[in-house]
Amino acid sequence: MSSIFKILLSIWVGSLWWMIVVAMVIFDKVPTVYLAGNLANSLFDYIDIFTLVVLFFVNLFLFKKNRWKIFKIDIFWISLFIFLIVLAGMFGIQPIMENLKNQAMPSEVMESIFADRFAKWHGISSIAYLIKASLAVSLLFKWR
Repeated sequence: MSSIFKILLSIWVGSLWWMIVVAMVIFDKVPTVYLAGNLANSLFDYIDIFTLVVLFFVNLFLFKKNRWKIFKIDIFWISLFIFLIVLAGMFGIQPIMENLKNQAMPSEVMESIFADRFAKWHGISSIAYLIKASLAVSLLFKWR
């Protein structure tokens, strides 16, 4: 069972890092920034849901194997931190960014008075994503 989770973790970690490349291609190929942003946002939403599912099964496996000793395992704490980053993005950062986009309508947010605030929140979101992806790599390496 552990090797199945190693494969699942590998697919998940690869998908996290591959999404960075996909986002760059989307912004290069899609004609408008607005459409590219919406498409990339949808893909990041899917990867966040995939992350939550993977982390749920990882922790379920860890709990079945270790019971309450799970709290002494660094993999659990890393996955919990990633889980919290994802939730902060889904229910904190993303709604703020969506609100800024909606307030900017009918203009694009980067052409509105909200551009600076949106850029700040986009930067926070990007840093959180890189932390999540880096922690995912460490989780993969710590899995035995």
